[in-house]
Amino acid sequence: MGIAEVLTIVFIVLKLTGVIAWSWWLVLLPSIISFSIYALLIIIKIVMVIIAVVAVKKRK
Repeated sequence: MGIAEVLTIVFIVLKLTGVIAWSWWLVLLPSIISFSIYALLIIIKIVMVIIAVVAVKKRK
């Protein structure tokens, strides 16, 4: 588990026990940010693979 997952679990427990009165999107924000970064990295990798395939095809 990374820091984002631990923070999300801590925030959920604090929200459910009434210690914090944040909205749910703030409670889940660490997971949302983590997922966004992972999705962005996957998109960048896919674009890099497509560029590499197109470059190889142009050489032939």
